[in-house]
Amino acid sequence: MPNYARCKLCERGGTISDSPEVRRVPSNVRRFCKEEFTLWRCGNCKSVHCLEDVNLARYYEGYPLNSLELSPPIRMVYRNRLRQLQQAGLKPAHHILDYGCGGGLFIDFLRSRGFLNAVGYDSFVPRYAGAEPLRASYYDGIVSYDVIEHVEDPVAYMKELTALSRPDGILAIGTPRAEGIALERTRDMVLHPPYHRHILSERVLLKLGSDNGLTAERVYRRSLVDSLVPTLNSRFITGYIEASGGQFDAVMERSQLFLVISSPKLWFWGLFGYFLPRGENMVVTFRKGGPTQARL
Repeated sequence: MPNYARCKLCERGGTISDSPEVRRVPSNVRRFCKEEFTLWRCGNCKSVHCLEDVNLARYYEGYPLNSLELSPPIRMVYRNRLRQLQQAGLKPAHHILDYGCGGGLFIDFLRSRGFLNAVGYDSFVPRYAGAEPLRASYYDGIVSYDVIEHVEDPVAYMKELTALSRPDGILAIGTPRAEGIALERTRDMVLHPPYHRHILSERVLLKLGSDNGLTAERVYRRSLVDSLVPTLNSRFITGYIEASGGQFDAVMERSQLFLVISSPKLWFWGLFGYFLPRGENMVVTFRKGGPTQARL
């Protein structure tokens, strides 16, 4: 079998041959939109896997998200992130690692808010690819948003993040939630092949944490993009990308105002999308050690 024809995240290890859902899905990055990939759902743990083994360095060259700027909407999303981290106990004096930081925008935001000990690591961005930040048992807080679904081995990833955290340290992991994803929506931006290698179910992510001595203190089952500001919610953004032709690049380009004005569906999602989340995203706040009850 190919490397990703068997689930390596659950006890029974479901295979593509007994999967309840298998779909051919096009890449939603314009440069690769003519390429299709096989996504399948494990019948046991419900996680979603990309079958094909690919050269990820080729796909990350010129990755659209790395061109983002610290605009007002992005700042609002980052304020949502920071609010949750502060509720978990993160303080400005703490040492923080943004693992999978992309272009480093969240690091810049944290430093602008007084978190001067924030650093980043990202193996696909030369500026942040150095191993110097990867110091064992050093960080009071590790944040990793939209990363675990991109890695080839989520089990090894969780072990590495745990090793980098101090005892009682905070680990915040934001990722798509497989239970809220329908594979028949082949142009849904959350599928995002071949970049998304393994989209974990909630119970798998919680188990990976538990296996590494982490306690899940909070499970937040929606996107941190969601806000009451019109159009700044995941429902609208997903609908806008689909209406723009299904390419992820659309969110980084100049807005097509006529497309929005002429679409009652986009009007609806722009105004009310916040109140109707699909449950296709989650943020789990772990702590290294501590009690075992998650706050849901």
